[in-house]
Amino acid sequence: MARNWKLVSAALALAVLGPCAASGGEFGEPAWPKVSLVTYETGIRYWYAWGNTAKDLYDTTGSLLVSRLTYEKLGMHSGEAFLRGDHSNGMFLKGYLGAGGIINGNLKDEDFPPVTMPYSSTDGPQKNGMLVYGSIDVGYKVIKGGDFNIGAFVGYHYLNQKVESYGCTQTATYPACIPAIPDTYIGISQTNNWHSARVGLDANFDLTDQLKLNVEAAWLPYVSLYGSDTHWWRIGSDFTGAIPEDGKGWGYQFEGSLSYQVNQALSVGFGGRYWHMETTKGHTHFEGHIVGGGGLPQELRWTADNVGMFLQGSIKLGPYRNDLF
Repeated sequence: MARNWKLVSAALALAVLGPCAASGGEFGEPAWPKVSLVTYETGIRYWYAWGNTAKDLYDTTGSLLVSRLTYEKLGMHSGEAFLRGDHSNGMFLKGYLGAGGIINGNLKDEDFPPVTMPYSSTDGPQKNGMLVYGSIDVGYKVIKGGDFNIGAFVGYHYLNQKVESYGCTQTATYPACIPAIPDTYIGISQTNNWHSARVGLDANFDLTDQLKLNVEAAWLPYVSLYGSDTHWWRIGSDFTGAIPEDGKGWGYQFEGSLSYQVNQALSVGFGGRYWHMETTKGHTHFEGHIVGGGGLPQELRWTADNVGMFLQGSIKLGPYRNDLF
């Protein structure tokens, strides 16, 4: 009888004291570990952007500017999907993948004396361009407040950008493109693949129960470019085909968004972003691509700037229990 009473007393004590112990209440420290949780957010965005991308081509010594091609006033539309996962231990993983078209713009193609005499400057509309891009980051929340957190991350960014110029109109005094060539004929195609390492800060603020602000800044300490330039009208006479190009450099990226929490799961919002990448050294590889042989690599510098606004909608999933961490 006494033994049974002790068992009943122990069960009652566990029922009363257990919740307090588990929550770290007045009866002391937690008796067992807190539950590990993971929360996900996934959604889609529409991004409208505009930008410029340009290259300066030098002679083989790198001291004389020979040519400059500027793809300017580029108008871009794209759709993208994004995903973010946050762990209760502070770790997070985020990324996005998008694709779209570059629907307009203009190529200003300049050639400089003394290589080209006199100075030449032609214009041709950009049509039928495209872009594919993506990013993935892993980070940790180094500062966690009641209604905000700040995290540091490292990651990778990719951008494939293709632009095409049609027709040709001379705006200087050089005799090329006089009379003007109609824009029904493709003139130049440029495809650039940018690969970038990212190091940055990510901050989230609960402005109200419904309004959330996210801001992000990333430095790109290492950027590599692999591209190709196709001068369609000169294939067979001057060039054997597309001319490969490369380069290494740096850049930076900024992004921010304001979202409204419709309910526990659904949110909508808008935001903006800006990307800048440039190469500080690189080459156009004419060697092996000149009709009749010959050719030497010439120094090359590229820049790319894209800025725009986006609309987004997302769904929150979780939190889910995670016993792996």
